[in-house]
Amino acid sequence: MGTGFYREGARVAWRRFRKDEGDFDEDFVAKALQAALHKRKRTPARRIVWSEADSMPGLVLDQYGKYLVAQITTEGMERNWELVRTVAEKILQPEGIWIRRDASGRKLDGMEILPGEAVGTVPEKPILVEIAGTEVWVDLRAGQKTGTYLDQQENYGIVAQESGGRKVLDLFCHTGGFALRSARAGAIEVTGVDSSRPSLELARQSAEHHGWKIRWAQEDVTRFLRTCRKREYDLVILDPPGLVKSRDSAEGGTRVMAELHRSSLKVLSRGGLLATFSCSHRVGSEELLGMVKQVAQEEGRVLQIKTKLEQSSDHPVDPAFPESRYLSGFLLEVR
Repeated sequence: MGTGFYREGARVAWRRFRKDEGDFDEDFVAKALQAALHKRKRTPARRIVWSEADSMPGLVLDQYGKYLVAQITTEGMERNWELVRTVAEKILQPEGIWIRRDASGRKLDGMEILPGEAVGTVPEKPILVEIAGTEVWVDLRAGQKTGTYLDQQENYGIVAQESGGRKVLDLFCHTGGFALRSARAGAIEVTGVDSSRPSLELARQSAEHHGWKIRWAQEDVTRFLRTCRKREYDLVILDPPGLVKSRDSAEGGTRVMAELHRSSLKVLSRGGLLATFSCSHRVGSEELLGMVKQVAQEEGRVLQIKTKLEQSSDHPVDPAFPESRYLSGFLLEVR
């Protein structure tokens, strides 16, 4: 089967890092990192290492211009981090690396949540980074995940190209990923909704940087949708956080997702577009589409698939590790 990290008592006791017998040594790490880089485009912001999919279980390594941000979630990677860091510095030569140990997944490996740590120079304030062709403000130290979400980079353009001349509603907008690109693409009106003040502040700064007029609403999405007029928007983006994180939460999470879709369809015009996403591998493409179809039928709406949407190519999928495919989505025309 190969060689892996073993952790007695952990939810996942063994995690394979290579498909043969051998060590997790400098030679292996260098080859794995070079292979990961070879698979990815040279973009200013990108995921460089995606855990098991890149033979480094428990490590996410993202690049934001001159800086790297690492998220460590397993004991095996924690024990070998200094080796990985040395190799990454040699190959990538960043100005600094921000190391995060705050992901909830650490608890599944019996590890503590710890404060962040800087290697080299890492800005304490948000910085401008080009993501998907647009400069945006990113907080490397305190932002979500490794600063922001990079898994929608390729979907931003697909959805934004449909936004020209439309009234756009970006729900769970975080730092304005879809809203900003829609404004750039010529939407006549854009609204972004999120409950996080820090996220919306970064979104607002990014919009002001470009001179784009966007309405930002700090509010619970469900509550916000109740205040909207029927058929008010021509394009609705629904990108909620992971609502189905375990088997135990599947029923309740799916019910919440269904109601979010029901409310979104009510505010969407006839012939409008719905970009909908699931960021849980337990709710894949088939499950997501089946749920939306059922809700649409109950609401008397008819769907047509325009585009199937997936996680960015710098988040590769390993068929032997199905959890690596976690983002599913569709761009739907709704009549």
